[in-house]
Amino acid sequence: MYDNLYLHGFDDSEAGSADSYTSRPSDSDVSLEEDRDGIRRESEQQAAVQLERAKTKPVAFAVRTNVTYCGALDEDVPVPGTAISFDAKDFLHIKEKYNNDWWIGRLVKEGCEIGFIPSPLKLENIRLQREQKSRQGRFYSGKSSGNSSSSLGDMVSAKQKQKVTEHIPPYDVVPSMRPVVLVGPSLKGYEVTDMMQKALFDFLKHRFDGRISITRVTADISLAKRSVLNNPSKRTIMERSNTRSSIAEVQSEIERIFELARTLQLVVLDADTINHPAQLIKTSLAPIIVHVKVSSPKVLQRLIKSRGKSQSKNLNVQLVAADKLAQCPPDMFDVILDENQLEDACEHLAEYLETYWRATHTPSSAPLNPLLGRNLGSTALSTYPSAISGLQGQRMSNSNHSGEHIPVERTRLVHSDENGHSERARKNRNRLSSGSQHSRGQYPLMEEEYSDPYQDTYKSRRSHGSPGGHSHDSQHRL
Repeated sequence: MYDNLYLHGFDDSEAGSADSYTSRPSDSDVSLEEDRDGIRRESEQQAAVQLERAKTKPVAFAVRTNVTYCGALDEDVPVPGTAISFDAKDFLHIKEKYNNDWWIGRLVKEGCEIGFIPSPLKLENIRLQREQKSRQGRFYSGKSSGNSSSSLGDMVSAKQKQKVTEHIPPYDVVPSMRPVVLVGPSLKGYEVTDMMQKALFDFLKHRFDGRISITRVTADISLAKRSVLNNPSKRTIMERSNTRSSIAEVQSEIERIFELARTLQLVVLDADTINHPAQLIKTSLAPIIVHVKVSSPKVLQRLIKSRGKSQSKNLNVQLVAADKLAQCPPDMFDVILDENQLEDACEHLAEYLETYWRATHTPSSAPLNPLLGRNLGSTALSTYPSAISGLQGQRMSNSNHSGEHIPVERTRLVHSDENGHSERARKNRNRLSSGSQHSRGQYPLMEEEYSDPYQDTYKSRRSHGSPGGHSHDSQHRL
């Protein structure tokens, strides 16, 4: 009996000591854990230092996102709490590469600070992990329900969806500053459209003096679709087709626009061939589309007739083009200028661009190169030496003033009153023509050319008596 008690007591004490031994970590385990914590803290400190230094570095390149990412749910960020969250179709400025999984940059939005952005490789790994978990979940749910045909159908549909989406990259490389493109009120190459747009170009040139580059683009940049530029076979087909611009010329223009945007100045394109936002949707430019809109077709008709018989004979073509723009959903445009007053339309556009300027420029941003900070024309730029596909690698390897406000004459773009045709036509002719002596010095609308530094970039290339051939090409494209 005592032997049994003794034995049982010994066994209990022995078991207790074993439990206490296994629950208590050894000295080597403690030191290993401390080493891990030390390495992690040191890595976070180094990442924080690199993040701080990147604030003053220039933008290497920009991307537009095709996916949504929530940084708050990612525990793998180099510095906790510094991951940048974004939605699809957001724009990111990338400063530098941190490692294979992370970039350093910021969301192009006013008030957003610099942080860590997941690289395409990391986003691809996240997508694969989610798909694997989703497949496992569907497999177990199908197995438990016993409906094998339903489960197989789900798996097939998932594979089909994967085939559709697997070729869409998480990011598209775009210009560091989105170029501004004006469309409307009708076709370019006709006087009413040309004069209205030129009035806006003149206003922007003065309002954002020193912060803007206005350049003419003669090549048909609507041909610069990503699928064409990145696919040699499609490039060959396009070269053989009867197009207005060669692919090489289009590629050169796209690269020049990217180069202009690297200065982080506002970039405005006077594009001869762009008359509809759909022409640029599939390009890598990601432009800011501005719709210069005349809401009333009757008003537009009067404006066209006021320019003489040479414009009136193409009246229907211009009205059809304006109607196609009016049918576009509003979300196809970034800015819609439908004001009756020129001053109001100019201020509307200036307010949008000022907001965009603040979103792309932070107080800690690197200062612009004074040589690049000039208003550069198309002839002042050398061809960008590398292809767009090499922008990311090329820039990764290299590790604001306010403009004077020029008062605008309160000139009406359109009349809301439909009555008094002859009197209104006479007034519209005076407002849209460049013959007004008191306003010629401020905003010449037609005959006069841009003053320096635009003499090389905006020569009067459109015959206002008869529209140029490019306008008819644009008409067929619509």
